[in-house]
Amino acid sequence: MPIPPGRLAAVLTILAVALAACGDLPSPSASGSASPSVAASASAPASGGGRGSAMPQPSASADVTTYTVVPGDTLFSIARAWGATVGQLQAWNADRYASLADDPNNLQAGWVLVVAGDPGATPRASSSPRQRATPAPTPPPVSSGCRAGNRVPAGDPQTFHVVPGAGRGVALTFDMGGRLDPGVDILNFLIQHRVCATLFPTGAMAQTPQGREIMGIVRAHPELFEIGNHTMHHCDLVRGGGGSPSEAPCKGVPPTAEFIRRQLTDAQAILRQLSGQNPQPYWRPPYGSVNGAVVSAAASAGYTKTFMWDIDTIDWKPISDGGPTPQQIAAKVITSAEGGSNVLMHLGGYETLEALRIMVPGLRERGFTLTSLSDLLS
Repeated sequence: MPIPPGRLAAVLTILAVALAACGDLPSPSASGSASPSVAASASAPASGGGRGSAMPQPSASADVTTYTVVPGDTLFSIARAWGATVGQLQAWNADRYASLADDPNNLQAGWVLVVAGDPGATPRASSSPRQRATPAPTPPPVSSGCRAGNRVPAGDPQTFHVVPGAGRGVALTFDMGGRLDPGVDILNFLIQHRVCATLFPTGAMAQTPQGREIMGIVRAHPELFEIGNHTMHHCDLVRGGGGSPSEAPCKGVPPTAEFIRRQLTDAQAILRQLSGQNPQPYWRPPYGSVNGAVVSAAASAGYTKTFMWDIDTIDWKPISDGGPTPQQIAAKVITSAEGGSNVLMHLGGYETLEALRIMVPGLRERGFTLTSLSDLLS
């Protein structure tokens, strides 16, 4: 039915008003509120600024930059990250943390250290104290500069703590007279990172299943590992007693010269058979218990090179009994090492493997070659 002219005009007016109103509505793409995915993307930079949680977070005062110590830090790792030296950190913080001046290993999470003499300093991009506890992503090249097995002649009796004239060489040495976990893992880590080392096994522990596995690794890698003699039963050769895994062979009066010689020669036969190496003329007295009579008796059995140590990691003591953490062990070695240092560790050390993950790159960054006692002597 045809629409009357008056009503048609009214309808056209209503349609025109409705179309104008639609033109004022915002389109979804022009809306001031973004979709959920866009909002999440846009807010992401505000959560961290792209810096990464492992970077040190400094704060600046009027004239210095400070840093708050976190678990896992060492004074050496902090110094490396901020381009300072351990001595500078000790000097800058001596007033607030007096104990740090006497012992660089006495570092506690939560301490606020001065790490730069200028305000607003930034850490080196490639270093972070929190990253020191992780191993290097790739091992050093095979040409790590170390050697093993090039033994010196027996010669006259000598006792060494530090090996003089060794240049930038540092010897990592491992006793093997008791607990043997994680000895295999330690040797595999040294193989991966091309670290030469000297081992001092006892005859008794070399005969255990784990000991035989360790001796097999030594036999397979004479280019990295050499052995010295740690006696047969780990007796105290000055006072008597001691012993591992049994005290029975060590009980009684102070050992005679013949007893000392037999402890060395019995162990030598076992070590030669299992490792393929003759440990002469190197030996280390159990417990570091030695005097002139013991040195003479050992020399009469062909063991003229008595090796003590200048850095004792005390890694045989578990943390639960007051022993050191991996960070404390590594910091002690890295900060104390000098050319010719002889570092005492144990294949059964509780935190030794984790300490090595920090220690090996730390010593190499200081310019040291990690090598055997033979290499230091030659």
